[in-house]
Amino acid sequence: ECRDPGFYRWPPHANMLYPFLEPIYDSGGESGGLISGETMDEKREAFICDVVGFISKATQRCAPFEVTIDTFGTFGGKHRGVLWAYPRSSTTFLDGSNDEEPLIRLQTLLEEKFPMCNDTRKAGGKFNPHITLSHYVNVTDALAAKHEVEAKWTPVSFNLQEIYLLERRGDEGQFKILATIPLGSENDAVIHNPPVPFPDMPRAEEDWVHEERMKLKNRRRNGMKRRRRKGRSKEDSAEE
Repeated sequence: ECRDPGFYRWPPHANMLYPFLEPIYDSGGESGGLISGETMDEKREAFICDVVGFISKATQRCAPFEVTIDTFGTFGGKHRGVLWAYPRSSTTFLDGSNDEEPLIRLQTLLEEKFPMCNDTRKAGGKFNPHITLSHYVNVTDALAAKHEVEAKWTPVSFNLQEIYLLERRGDEGQFKILATIPLGSENDAVIHNPPVPFPDMPRAEEDWVHEERMKLKNRRRNGMKRRRRKGRSKEDSAEE
């Protein structure tokens, strides 16, 4: 109903680590090259195992916890609007601490293993978990959608027992589950080869979704042009 441009490509999700990790395999050289007799698939599998191993070391320190979705918010401005839901969480950690939301604590544990993936915190600030529901032309449209959703929404709660490592192949592809990684210390992670889609995800991108995605891409392109023009204006003023 919110006509999300990412309806086909993204499952409903809250990013824990960003930006994406993208391995680069060359055919030679002292670093990043293939070991003698090692295939590209074997190199990729080794990389995935390493990533899953590091994630598991973090998730083992966090017990399953409750998540409730009952709050919505927006951000943006004149040229961009985003509607999001807040995944409020609560529990007691395995070490006995309960002074912060477990989803925030879990993100901290994950970022300790992947310090290069810290874009989910702005300028070194606090991680604010959110589930993007849709993108809009401006924040005014996003606020209008927020009021509509709040008028009909019934709070949803669930027990979070696992997180997922996602993978998308190609710019037009759909994000699928590359690994299922349980919380707590009793179960092992499962790597899916090939990756598996989330249940109930659309099998193809409908025309309206593609149209909304192209509109969003154009708005982002125009936004980059505005920022470049603004940067040049500041430089000209400084020279004067």
